[in-house]
Amino acid sequence: MKVTFKPWKEVVIHETSKYTLSDLIARSSLGIEPGGLATPLNWAEGVAFRHVAMPMTDEITSELLQGKVHWDSVEWALMPEYKHVILIADINAKMPIINVSADSVLCEVAKALKGQARAR
Repeated sequence: MKVTFKPWKEVVIHETSKYTLSDLIARSSLGIEPGGLATPLNWAEGVAFRHVAMPMTDEITSELLQGKVHWDSVEWALMPEYKHVILIADINAKMPIINVSADSVLCEVAKALKGQARAR
């Protein structure tokens, strides 16, 4: 048996939306019931973010097999210090924050987003 690892070669992000951390939390917690648990955000390199993948088409699948990932959009905010959960006081809810620093691809994405913030 052979096991092969082929890391992604490229992540193509078609749209980015930068927010303040409080606005990203508010946007990400829309529709959460009081006392509920929001969908987690990723965190790496001082950036909190979430992405939406492109719909799977024949073309996207072909590019995936060649090592190119397409993301429709990324919403993100600078978050210098990692916290495993953020409390959303007005609805008494929690938003988990997943530390993805061990994932080299997501770290590169976070670094690129952070670079976008410096360029503005």
